[in-house]
Amino acid sequence: MMMAAIMVASCNDKKFTVEGEIANAKDSVLYFENVGLEEVSVLDSVVLSDNGQFSFRQQATEAPEFYRLRIADQIINVSIDSTETVQVKGEYPGMASNYTISGSENCEKIRELTLKQMDLQRRAIAIQQNTALGINGINDSINNILAAYKDDVKKNYIYKEPYKAYAYFALFQTLGNWLIFNPRTDKNDIKAFAAVATSWDTYHPHAERGQNLHNIAIEGMKNQRIVDAQNQDIQVEASKVQEAGVLDIALLDNKGQERH
Repeated sequence: MMMAAIMVASCNDKKFTVEGEIANAKDSVLYFENVGLEEVSVLDSVVLSDNGQFSFRQQATEAPEFYRLRIADQIINVSIDSTETVQVKGEYPGMASNYTISGSENCEKIRELTLKQMDLQRRAIAIQQNTALGINGINDSINNILAAYKDDVKKNYIYKEPYKAYAYFALFQTLGNWLIFNPRTDKNDIKAFAAVATSWDTYHPHAERGQNLHNIAIEGMKNQRIVDAQNQDIQVEASKVQEAGVLDIALLDNKGQERH
């Protein structure tokens, strides 16, 4: 019985390690945090010395999970899907973009996605500040670079290996305060969420994150059906428009009052 207990304990003692060094960050507090579905929680922390070295070791989960290294508002995202050792080398300040990472393909891809997102943000800000374009020109330009970005990420990160953690990470990137892939408003974005959800069912069955993706995709499909139905309701024959001269459509305003 004692031998069996030891074997069980050994099987459950699966750990992963995130280690490395952050230069120019002496006396800074480096936090290691779990980025959960509902909240971000601190798992460990260390006050960095002259050499900036650190090492965090935590219990591995059954399905891929997401973590981050943080000093103040500077963040490095990390994904763990096994008992790997991930090595990070960065420089503070600016470690969110000025870092290298090894030991995990997912983490390397997440770094690529992070740098791409930062570049998209810089270009969008530059367009907004270009007053010569005018409002319509600014909107069109931002929509164009956003569409190109989404095509690139879908092709090379989401649909390429939808069962990987970096594909999941790509779905939740933002531009400012807005989701780049928004299943509430875009049919194609719903498909991207559904593709990753289906793959996670196969490779990571019963994972909470996979179920969350399913819920998001299903909710997006429901919303899209409502929008499609509303659009059909306001469609009329061209002959009726010609006869009446103008359409009298009754809609509710933001106070619930009917307006024509």
